[in-house]
Amino acid sequence: MIDTARAEKAVAGRMSFEEARDVYESLVFAYVSRRIRPIEEAEDIVAHIFVDAYMQWRRLRGEPKHWLLGIARRKVCDALRKRRRSVPLRDGDAVRCALGGFIQAIEARQAVEIVMQLPDDQRDAFLLQILEQFSIEEIAVVMGRSTASVNSLLQRARARIQRTLDGQRREGVIE
Repeated sequence: MIDTARAEKAVAGRMSFEEARDVYESLVFAYVSRRIRPIEEAEDIVAHIFVDAYMQWRRLRGEPKHWLLGIARRKVCDALRKRRRSVPLRDGDAVRCALGGFIQAIEARQAVEIVMQLPDDQRDAFLLQILEQFSIEEIAVVMGRSTASVNSLLQRARARIQRTLDGQRREGVIE
């Protein structure tokens, strides 16, 4: 749970590294652990994120939450690139967040499979919006893109999901 008073300090640029770690470590861990398995590897990556953040804290511009998640995104991409395979979401993530009408149409496992088939950038933007409940502006900061680019990624992700669902309906996979 994020401490609102401390988060407001972060926006004002007055938060120390130690405070930022205390406030955002659980958010960063949630972000990483949804993408990296086993959990021990996710813990290692989170430790590396905060070491990098500590080393570069003087360069921080903007809100620490977005900056830390930007570092996390790059570390996760590096780890997945080394593996050369996708890591699925936890089933509980899909069910707990409900993924809107998407989950209502098919079982959670099928939804996770469809989301994991999205191109990396589309999947990251989609999951940041659905699971982390970030605004398009926040996603743009985390991904280092413009808001127009993020909006386009989200539109393409939704269109691809819809095409996949339509194809599965035609094939009789889902009703």
